[in-house]
Amino acid sequence: MLKSICNQHEVILVCLYRDVDKYLVPDLRVAEKDLKNYCKKVIFIPHNLTIIKKFILLFKSFITNIPYSVYIYKSRSFNKDIYKLISNTVIDLIHTDTIGLFEALLGNNMAINVLNHHDIESHKLYRRYSNEKNVFKRLFFLHEYRCMYKYEQHYCSKYHLNIVVSEMDRDRLKMISKNINIKVIENGVDSEYFTYHSRDCNSKELIFTGAMDYYPNTNAMLYFCNQIWPKLKERFADLKLIIIGKNPPIQIISLINKIKDIELLGYVEDIRPYIKRAKVFICPIMEGGGTRIKILDAFSQGIPVVSTEIGAEGLHLENGKHIFLANTAAEFVEKVSELIENNELSRKISINARKLIEENYSYKYIGEKLAKAYEETLRK
Repeated sequence: MLKSICNQHEVILVCLYRDVDKYLVPDLRVAEKDLKNYCKKVIFIPHNLTIIKKFILLFKSFITNIPYSVYIYKSRSFNKDIYKLISNTVIDLIHTDTIGLFEALLGNNMAINVLNHHDIESHKLYRRYSNEKNVFKRLFFLHEYRCMYKYEQHYCSKYHLNIVVSEMDRDRLKMISKNINIKVIENGVDSEYFTYHSRDCNSKELIFTGAMDYYPNTNAMLYFCNQIWPKLKERFADLKLIIIGKNPPIQIISLINKIKDIELLGYVEDIRPYIKRAKVFICPIMEGGGTRIKILDAFSQGIPVVSTEIGAEGLHLENGKHIFLANTAAEFVEKVSELIENNELSRKISINARKLIEENYSYKYIGEKLAKAYEETLRK
């Protein structure tokens, strides 16, 4: 998306980074050099939170009723650098990538202010609260949901434009406040990078990709490995599962170590070779919000997907044409089995899904929509 916007506008990129991010990009100068191929200026701001600081912020959240997930993004250095920029440079539009980053500076600039929502945070927190079994965590997520709802209600209407990734998220945000200006700009995929490949008819490999330090992904894999995998192995003794994603938690590592034919790879530089050799992409996600970029990436590469309805929500999909939806363990087993056994069906699903990407979700198409939304907002 950044590349698409940089084709039409001068962009200054300001972003936070943590020490944990440097495990993936040890030399930030490499990232800066690459980003400067597109951006006029790139500013990295370190932002690290110790365990003690996190506990202090958690306590402050309960005292002030400001969401903890907002506090963890607060940065004096970030605010100082942004304020310096908007004071000394003519800025037409400020695109803030998530709630919690920019609200302190909303009244201190003359630019058009745009807020991007990867999902609706309060809705995601309520879903997490509803599914949580631990009493103390449940209380925390209830508190966090209530705080975030009020925070969104107060601040989202102060932005000139709010961008959401689906009509479903638009409706959720409208329920919080009718005075919020909203535009739907779907998540996209680089269809030139993620090229189409037909499936190996003899493959008996499943794959899942996603950051494993993100709770919905962790929970999805725990569910799949415990409830679905044993039943699939009864049908296909030679079946294998590849899980790709950074920072897997200890409960995932310890579980996988006990199960045969599941490989946990952690972070990889390039997922494409692994997707190319797999037969079915699984997305057994039960929580979270927004739309799953992993599904769009899979569609683009020609691998058929089996997902829960929650995992595929917000995308313009037709069950049985672009994807197979399965909400129970038994349904998941049946749909995965069908795609393994029926190569012609697998091929049709993958071709339909790739066509959907080309017509509706390519970055060229999405980038043009975002640029148009900017221009319309600037003209108002």
